[in-house]
Amino acid sequence: MSTDHNILDSEALDAGYKPFLVEDQETGELSELVGGAGVRAGVYRVQPGEYPDRTPVPYLFETDEYIWVVEGEVQIETSGGDSLVLHPGDSAYFRQGSESTWTFHAPFRKFSVEVDGPSA
Repeated sequence: MSTDHNILDSEALDAGYKPFLVEDQETGELSELVGGAGVRAGVYRVQPGEYPDRTPVPYLFETDEYIWVVEGEVQIETSGGDSLVLHPGDSAYFRQGSESTWTFHAPFRKFSVEVDGPSA
């Protein structure tokens, strides 16, 4: 039986966290909501005292990404020289191919939606 929706309740979200890899290094955890082709959504987290809490991490956006900060704070340095600090309730968009460095202040959680394909 096929369905046109998928639900990830809070229990499944907590149980679904898996290591998130950046250049083959575990960098926080992601609990992913399975969706349609070319789209990935989920909650990323960094726990206090665990890497990369308070450690700058270079990050290349392989897709367009929309984020909404749920908990904690993150400082983002863009390759263009901008310095952003996002807090709970803040949201941002990063274009595919953007380069940045992220410094998380845990506990940190963000909800993100990544979209494959050419940027507009």
